[in-house]
Formats: sequence, C-alpha cells, structure tokens
Amino acid sequence: MHDALLERGFRRVPSGSVDIYEGRLLITSGEVPVTVLVPDLDFVTMPLVHISESWQGPDRRLPHLGPSRLICYYALGSVVLDRYDPGGTIVRCIEQATRVLEDAVEGRSDADFGAEFDAHWSARWMLCDLPAGYSGPATIIYPRLSVASEPTPVLVAGSSWARDRDPPRRADGPEETALVVSIGTPLTLDPERKWPPADYDELVDWLRWADPVLTSRLEEALSSGTGHQATLAIRATNGTFACRITVPPPMRTVEFLVNRRSTLARNLARPVGQVSLERITADSADLGYIYGRNLGSRGGLAGRSVAVVGCGTIGSFLAQQIALCGAGTGGGHLLLVDTDDLRTANLGRHLLGIPFLHRNKAEACARYLNIMMPGAKVEWSAKAAQTLTALRGFDLVVDATGEEALSLALNQAAVDRRPSGPALLFCWLMGNGAAAQCILVDGEAGKACLKCLKPELAGEPVYPVMRPDVEMEFGRVEACADGEFVTFPVSRSVAAAALACDLALDWAAGRPGHRLRTRIFEPDKAFEVADCSPGVTDRCPACSTRR
Repeated sequence: MHDALLERGFRRVPSGSVDIYEGRLLITSGEVPVTVLVPDLDFVTMPLVHISESWQGPDRRLPHLGPSRLICYYALGSVVLDRYDPGGTIVRCIEQATRVLEDAVEGRSDADFGAEFDAHWSARWMLCDLPAGYSGPATIIYPRLSVASEPTPVLVAGSSWARDRDPPRRADGPEETALVVSIGTPLTLDPERKWPPADYDELVDWLRWADPVLTSRLEEALSSGTGHQATLAIRATNGTFACRITVPPPMRTVEFLVNRRSTLARNLARPVGQVSLERITADSADLGYIYGRNLGSRGGLAGRSVAVVGCGTIGSFLAQQIALCGAGTGGGHLLLVDTDDLRTANLGRHLLGIPFLHRNKAEACARYLNIMMPGAKVEWSAKAAQTLTALRGFDLVVDATGEEALSLALNQAAVDRRPSGPALLFCWLMGNGAAAQCILVDGEAGKACLKCLKPELAGEPVYPVMRPDVEMEFGRVEACADGEFVTFPVSRSVAAAALACDLALDWAAGRPGHRLRTRIFEPDKAFEVADCSPGVTDRCPACSTRR
C-alpha cells in the first residue's frame, strides 16, 4: 500500500497507529489536495479521503461531500475491499474518490442530492403512520411505546397502532396539528442556495424552488394550525420530511394566533422576531411498511386468521416468525394455544425467558408479541386444541406440538371436513434434532394427509428420514424432578420454525409448492428426502374413513 501511494505522488505523514498520507487528486479543473487516512489494513473501515481546507472549490454545495470535507466515494456496504491486495485496494479507493469528486465539481451528480437528502435535512426524527399517498390534516401524538420509554413523536391521521399503544394518553396526551402533502418527486436541495434554510424567508424560497405548490401548503399549515407551532410534512419519493415552525414570542398573542390566523404566513415574513425552524425526518412506521418491506412481492400473512397450536420450543419461535410476517394485522388475527406453563427447563430453547416463568406459554407468547409487534392482534387460549371449535373458522392452523396423538386428532378432523375448513400445517423435529419436517394438509383433493406419511402406528414411514441404526438420546435430571426429555439445541427449533414459516408464506401466496418439506441437519443420522407433494396413501386409515 505504501509503495502504491508513493507512485501516485503521496507522502506519508508521521502519526500514531493510523496510516496517514497527503497527496493530490487530479480532476479536470485542477489538482485537489487531500489527506488519506487508513484506519485498518483489513479494510473493514474504508480509507477516509478528506479534502484539504486550502482547496478553493466551486462556490456551491457539492454532493457526496460531508461537512468535514470527507468524500463519500462508496455507499456503506456497497463493496468489499480486498485485504489481501492492499496496494490495489488503496488505488481503487483513490480512483473512485477522484471520479466522485470530478462528477460533483462538474455538476453531473447533482441529482444525487435526492438520495442523500436525509443526511442534509435531518436534525430530529419522528415516526410516521399514514396511509400510502395520504395528503391532508394530521396530528403529531406522543405515546410511550414501552413502559420505561420517553414519549415518541408519531405523525398520524385518524386511527393508528401508536395511538392504541398508550391508551391512557389517547384522550389527554399532548398533540400537535400538522398538514401532510404527498408529491411524486424526490425532495432535493439547490446547490446554489444557502443550506439549510435558517429563517422563514429562506424556507419559503427553497419550497418554491422544490415545488411551487409547497408554499401554498405551508401557508395552509400555518393558517389551519393551533397554538404557536405549525408543522408541514412532505411525503416525497425519497422519504417523509417535516418542518416545524415556531411563532416568535412577540406574535404569540390572541390577535395573531386567533383573530388574524389566516394571515399568519404573511405576518411571519415581516421582521417581528426570529422564527424558529425545526427540521424533522419521519421514519415510516405504517403496518404495510413494517410487515411488508422485507417480503417484497412474496406477500405476507396480514389479513389472515392464523392459529398456532403449541407454544413450546418450535411453536414459540414460529409464532414470532409469522407475526413478523404480518399475522394478526390488517384485519386478521393470530391465536396461540397451549395448555402448559413455562418452566426453567424450557429456557434453554424457548423464545421467552425469566420474566415469563410459570405463566401459560400461549399467554406469555401473546403478551410478548403484543408488546413487540405494532398493530398485531395476538390472542391466546389455554384450552386443549381438540376442544376448540373456534379453530374451524381460521384460515390456517399450525400444529407445532410434536405430540403425535394430538396431531393425528387434528389431522382427522381436517380430513373429515374436506374440502372446507382451515388448512393445517404440521411441523416437527426428528431424532435429536437431526431433521425437521412439515406438511400442509388442506382441502385439495388427492393430496396426502399427515397419517398418509405413516399409515400404521408401529409401521415404517412412507418416506423414511432417520437411519435405522440411530439411537435416540434422552435427558433426565432427577434432582430437579425433571422428567425424561429429548435433547437437541435451540438452533434446530428455530430451523424447524423457519421451515414451517416458509410453507405458510407460500400457502398464503396461493402457491404452496411442495407440501411435504424436509431439512436434514445431520446427514450421518438422517436420509436426504426430496421435497414433494405426495398423494393419498391407499392404506391410510384417516383418508379411507373419509372415503
């Protein structure tokens, strides 16, 4: 690296543990003196390229140039630098920084101000729970999103999960009026103007430059607001950005704020006192964004009614995963069912921990998910699943108990109701977590049920998974009155839950694909079984009863 920089005319500056070099970048308009800092030779942190204070650049703001004259030449995480070729890597960085600076100086990358506008605008933040494309009056509320948290500003219009989150404050908590306007273009800045806007006139000039309609919306926000503050929130294609305007003390009178409210914008343009401007960036927090962002075109479980039977080592993680995919939101709901309590024996491979000990597992998981997942409607029941007639009205019932007798009872009920009734998804681990398997049983004719996989209780499975010479390992801690249990690590529970969650998402999208899926974690103990959609087994007692 040292030789590569010397060849480009850089010289090393004596320093401590950080390698520092001074040199020049050659662009069309001339040479630019820079300092290059190399924080580490593993290149986990990119080399830093700072432009010297002595450089007299264009009299305009440049994109990709930070306040300390740091050139942002690669987006964070966009490239992996080669630690095994330090010389080539530092040359690559210098060349990229040169290209970025060249384009900035020549005005070819001014459009990039839109992509980095958040960094230029943001001073404070709030959450934003608004319908897509919404424009109109809104409210900034301040709920406490957790027991110990400070109030969080949330921009809402009408009902909101954030408003429901803190019921005691819904009626009498502090609220501010706001006006929201949606535009179909990104917000950006004028590199020729002073930035950021420091007073009311500069704000109006920038809004007029960005989109002429925004100045009239600012006037509307001021005239329709209450009190001595008004907020205009602009929902652009590159984010939601708000500006809160605080009326100066000399104008905080009934005459200005009430009697002459309609002319407040015009009065603020006069030198009556310093108008305070507060820039705010709003993070999207509507349920569609929270639960749909990472799923893309695949879609999720919002609007569906889903029940998870068994909230133990697999079911607790599965409940969390399907809740993260939107189950219990969008008008649907999520029901968790378990008859057992959480004990210390469960903690090593369960979603929950100490705060939920000796509480019913379904109740505890529902409580946890309702706290963690905004807008989710998670309910619970401690009744035996086979007695819950309400399950018949669900879209999907997932059995994660691993209890064969219960699973077969639920399976028979589903087969008897074909082609109506909910779809059933069974998920279980085999051996000491050597393999995970799941099957979807729905109303489609000719498809296998759970019993089709092993028609005789003591017989061989149709699709053998475990190798015949593998012995099960059981644990028992007599001193703790801990009964016999199957040993396996939590990683297998999470993997089994993920396998079932994927199948649930495929079912929800209307393309279940392979209905029987198997994942092998220990090939020396389990056979590879190809995913498939088996048909009905002739000797299946469940299906023959139906026939």
